[in-house]
Amino acid sequence: MNLKRVIKKIIDKNKEGEYWDFKQEWHKNNERLLHDILCFANTVHNKNCYLIIGVSDTGEVIGVTEDKRMKQANVLDLLANTDFAGDNTPEIKVDTIKIKDKKLDILTIINSYNLPYYLKRKSKKYKKIKEGYIYTRVGDKNTSINQNATIQQIEMLWKKKFGLTLPPLKEIIKRLNNKSEWTLNKNTYYNIYKPEFKLIEEYDDNEYGNSKAEFYVYTQCNSRFYYKKMSILCNKTVLKEFQLVILDSGRYKTPIPNWGVVGHDKFNVKTKYTYKYFLKNDIAYKLQQFLFNNHKMEEINAKKRFDEVILYYENKKEKLGFESYIENNQKLVEKYLKETNEVYFSIDASNDRIKRIEKFKLSTGLALKKLLRKYRNNINNSL
Repeated sequence: MNLKRVIKKIIDKNKEGEYWDFKQEWHKNNERLLHDILCFANTVHNKNCYLIIGVSDTGEVIGVTEDKRMKQANVLDLLANTDFAGDNTPEIKVDTIKIKDKKLDILTIINSYNLPYYLKRKSKKYKKIKEGYIYTRVGDKNTSINQNATIQQIEMLWKKKFGLTLPPLKEIIKRLNNKSEWTLNKNTYYNIYKPEFKLIEEYDDNEYGNSKAEFYVYTQCNSRFYYKKMSILCNKTVLKEFQLVILDSGRYKTPIPNWGVVGHDKFNVKTKYTYKYFLKNDIAYKLQQFLFNNHKMEEINAKKRFDEVILYYENKKEKLGFESYIENNQKLVEKYLKETNEVYFSIDASNDRIKRIEKFKLSTGLALKKLLRKYRNNINNSL
């Protein structure tokens, strides 16, 4: 989600919370800044945390003046010169955004599982922060700088580190982000740290069969395709199953996208457009990214052609907003369809009627991709 939208939504709450804190200005000393970073780095939830500089405790936007701003390089320098246990350093970034014509600095502390963060030894400059102490944030409160977190809080941080706070399926999905954790043996991916987690591929001749093509197969240089089934398992329990489609004679493999429908005739009865999409916060998208090999040029090109007609939403909220936008701008869709209809695709279909249907779906995918970019630009410009 766009950072500005996230921060506006937080400010509208008019209070501080478990993953954000308001500051009227940057900290007057680095020790307090370091304490805040440690508290937010050591959180049990799975969200990025934000120090929002230029906002009062009650959510009033004040802004940060140029002479009192701090750059990302300054914060990184502070962390680089801090002696963290295990050389385990929190990851941060600093952005500047404008809200109500006032500049705000946003210090983002990136969510991590390399917990807990604490000092092996402290700098002579620090008077209050303690080495070996674990600071955390619970609700809208930080651990006091002169106190250690409770045993229960520390235990939860270690549980998060080892994935013990997540249900098995969520833990597997989280671990898909790190491909180096997985090894492939024949048709099965095993997690090297938790071998009870498995992804098993099998040929599938049931639901889709080998004869039913979906329109996106014709984006490829070669329209030959086949289907597989992928099962996600913990021990012998199947947690989730996916249909995979293998495109371009085996060059690219992806979960099958979802069907979307949008637009209606003047009687509001018949659907005008069908298309395919992924939600970026959904398991299917995470699996797609895991299976994609970005070191193979043939696979990169096949994915690029596939993506030309497939929509990727940030989340369900964006999908609903875009589909509402399409409902209210169907003349614009028709305009874009005239343009995209000129794009040539080689459609290997049995008769002209099927060719026309598949060509319309391909043109619709191209047109909706363009309109999604336009929709996002409109949203960003209105912020």
